[in-house]
Amino acid sequence: MAMQIEFLYSGQTGRSDAAEEALRLAIEASELECEVTYTEVNGMEDAKDKKFLGSPSIRVAGVDVEYGEREPDEYQAGTRYYNTPEGWKPYPHARLIANTILEMAEKQAKKA
Repeated sequence: MAMQIEFLYSGQTGRSDAAEEALRLAIEASELECEVTYTEVNGMEDAKDKKFLGSPSIRVAGVDVEYGEREPDEYQAGTRYYNTPEGWKPYPHARLIANTILEMAEKQAKKA
């Protein structure tokens, strides 16, 4: 079964090439079959409904790549920044995404 990945992004900012490239590299590095769903978020009400932490937000099997299962209750429709080895960037580092993919695959394997 393919790993489910959600790529949520703001309708205002769109999908950044850098974020998509980081996701592509992470999937490639994980060597797992992944299915990516892209979801546009429009405005604060939609952000609250989707528990959107900012653009982009990437979830693997429902788990945010940065916060894991301890997501904050603060939702926003604007740009999200991640602490990466190169400093603060408006997208997560590929390693962060890949680690989450592998971690969630391990959890799913234990449940099976």
